[in-house]
Amino acid sequence: MNSLYRFWSYYLRDNFNEDMYKHFKNFAVDDAAANYRYGLECLFRFYSYGLEKNFQRNVYEDFEQLTLEFYHKGDLYGLEKYWAFHHFRKQDSSPINKHAELERLLREEFRTIEDFKARRAADKETGGSGSKSAVAASHSKAVAK
Repeated sequence: MNSLYRFWSYYLRDNFNEDMYKHFKNFAVDDAAANYRYGLECLFRFYSYGLEKNFQRNVYEDFEQLTLEFYHKGDLYGLEKYWAFHHFRKQDSSPINKHAELERLLREEFRTIEDFKARRAADKETGGSGSKSAVAASHSKAVAK
């Protein structure tokens, strides 16, 4: 499966095929539910780099939905790829409206790549791995502002 995930991640950037993309997404999400993350990481890399090459609104909306879903489970990988997509996107590209919660996270908590590193280090110290407690703490911090 690793080879297939890697293939999809690269191939679909230049040769988008809706059916192939749906299979990729479904298999990656199913594998992630079984604690096998490689497919999901390939999917997030596809979103970050593929949307930069060929922006498609429906694929971007999937990116946002999965980013939020996994962030709420305590997983920062998708959010980091979402940050990178917006950070490295060409400045002359047409603006993209961000999901309100994702926009808030990038504006208030994850402004730089260093913010992701700091969160991972804090999670490592507390024994979490982007744990729900860290998500809850960041949410309560935002509410307190």
